[in-house]
Amino acid sequence: MPKIVDWDVRRDEVLTATWRVIAREGFDKATIRKIATEAGYSSGVLAHYFANKQDILASALLLCHQRVRERTSRRAQGFAGLDAVRVIMVEALPLDTARDLEAGIEISFYHQALENPELARLQNHEIDLAWDELRTRLLEAKRLGQLRRSLDIEQAVHALIVLIDGLSVQRVLYPSLVSPERQLALLDALLTSFTSASGDSDPRS
Repeated sequence: MPKIVDWDVRRDEVLTATWRVIAREGFDKATIRKIATEAGYSSGVLAHYFANKQDILASALLLCHQRVRERTSRRAQGFAGLDAVRVIMVEALPLDTARDLEAGIEISFYHQALENPELARLQNHEIDLAWDELRTRLLEAKRLGQLRRSLDIEQAVHALIVLIDGLSVQRVLYPSLVSPERQLALLDALLTSFTSASGDSDPRS
């Protein structure tokens, strides 16, 4: 009998191999031939799953983000407000080997997005999803009375996104400066600045 091929499994294998090639050699050297070799397939096999190299790279980014979102959704179950925000942020920060790889992939896409309008549109859509999730959780925290009254929600979301991006870049370029402990300390300091305890005083007191 002919071997039954699981389309999704093989496709994910190729994209995971793509991550490794990008992290090890960078985008410019991530050729279809190298990706195929890393995945253990021929270049011809990849043509059955992807239209071209850009399709592979875009799909790799989407799969990376999808896995982060799925992992975050699982970990955030049972949490609300600022506790949920912290869970989301912890999953997004490069705190271990797997998340270091995710950060490397993300940073590698920045240069490509500057030169490729299609990848730029994809990246913008993905950041919008992250922005919406954090906004939803911060609004929840506001309803729970966890935030200082003067906090600008959009500005707070922006600060969280900047923290992720900034620490990811530094982790890739200067890993010794941004240990997991330092990252968590910076995150907790930012979250503390959002709370009622760090800001407004009650005029009734």
